[in-house]
Amino acid sequence: MRVSSSQFQNTAVEAMVDQHAKLSQVQQQVATGRRIVRPSDDPVAASKVVKMDDVIRNVEQFQHNISTARARLTMEDGVLENVINAYQRIRELTIQANNDSQTDDTRGYIAEEMSQLLDEVVGLANSTDSNGEFIFAGNMGRFKPFAYNDQGGFDYHGDDGQRFIQIGPRRQIAVNDSGSDVFREIRDGIGKFSVYESPTNQGDAVIDPGVALADYKGGTYAIIFDRKPSVDPKEPITYSVVDAQGNAVVAPGQVYTEDATIQFNGVQTFIRGEPKAGDYFVIRPSYHQDAFTTIKQYIGELKSSHGSPAEHAVLHNHTNQFLNGLDRAMGRVLDIRANLGARLNAMDSQEGINDALRIQMKEILSEVQDLDYGEAVSRLNLKLTGLEASQKAFTRVQGISLFNYL
Repeated sequence: MRVSSSQFQNTAVEAMVDQHAKLSQVQQQVATGRRIVRPSDDPVAASKVVKMDDVIRNVEQFQHNISTARARLTMEDGVLENVINAYQRIRELTIQANNDSQTDDTRGYIAEEMSQLLDEVVGLANSTDSNGEFIFAGNMGRFKPFAYNDQGGFDYHGDDGQRFIQIGPRRQIAVNDSGSDVFREIRDGIGKFSVYESPTNQGDAVIDPGVALADYKGGTYAIIFDRKPSVDPKEPITYSVVDAQGNAVVAPGQVYTEDATIQFNGVQTFIRGEPKAGDYFVIRPSYHQDAFTTIKQYIGELKSSHGSPAEHAVLHNHTNQFLNGLDRAMGRVLDIRANLGARLNAMDSQEGINDALRIQMKEILSEVQDLDYGEAVSRLNLKLTGLEASQKAFTRVQGISLFNYL
């Protein structure tokens, strides 16, 4: 086999270049602190690194989402706390106004303060977050949810939706509550039914808001008072109960006794005061009414005259109805705040889970891609020695030629 001088030199150069490439690879590993500089260094491990990087980025995004959601829910909770404070003040004023020692003038002053509190509650319902979006507008955050209309009522320009944000690989959480859920979807009365006096009542009877028993059947009823024609001034007032079709539910002739229980079809109530013949009270199923309208209607009642016993009875009946409605509005806000607290706790828990996952992924990632510096330095020294040997061999081979011996 013939070996030429050029072949000697090419072989030496190739060996030197190969040693230089190996040295360069180790140098890059030492400089970056990573065992895998290019995917070709370890294709299987490089694939794992890509997947774990994706997991870590997703977890970091979840943590950012949790911070955003926590800030928004904390702001909502603060707004609802102020709403509760306003409701409680309105309740205090209501009890104060219901006292018979008050005059029309003093009730007018109370009504003015309630009007200011109502404006405050409407303003709170139109609160915005740090991004300028309305908190209680559902999915329509750019639209102001509540506004007075020309009829003196309140229009809602949001929707019933909730916005959700991803806080974990398989977990989402609501970051808002709709104004409809917080302020509008509130049943009047006791939630099952409401009681109302007839506007034509002449007596001073006041009906209790009542209790719905387990066998409550729903429906609309009237408690009607009557009195037999008699010259006897002690002739008792009697009552009957009829349904919406005029059918007797409680037969006529029942003797009325103040504070005595009146019970039928799952409705239980009592009446205080002295009704007149022809007076009646209506019991109807509850329906939804927004908290703002409930408050405004009672403000209107306070601005009315209450000079006669019958007018005082109207005030007391409306006060009982209003206090029930206000308490249900407060209960709704308290329920929402409790749910907010549960969501904040869930985010705290998920944040801890995400942190643990992120740490675990980083540890595994470190095991896969981080460099063992002791082993790498040993290889670096070995490659340096190999390169120096190649260079010396090249120097010796470069000086060899057959022509030197001719």
